[in-house]
Amino acid sequence: MMEIKEKLNNLKEILKKMERVAVAFSGGVDSTFLLKVAHDVLGDDVIAITARSLTFPQREYQETVEFTKKYGIKHITIDSNELEKEEVYNNTIDRCYFCKYETFFKNV
Repeated sequence: MMEIKEKLNNLKEILKKMERVAVAFSGGVDSTFLLKVAHDVLGDDVIAITARSLTFPQREYQETVEFTKKYGIKHITIDSNELEKEEVYNNTIDRCYFCKYETFFKNV
């Protein structure tokens, strides 16, 4: 149990040093945990960013909206059209690269 507390404290220290963070927030367990801890540590110096697309179920997107509203976390939504990329649509071996490129870099 002590190891878990130490890891949590280490995470909090890392976040404090960062001063401001943006969390890629899918609503899954990992990003929800990170977002909540970051918000607990940094308050309004945290933003959540969610990529919404045809591959992201509307129900799950709505859960990200509800979570951020519940905790008063600034939430930015980026619309992604990764299915327009032939490599993603055809499910090629490098589809993840093209999906992430479309989601993160094309929207900057």
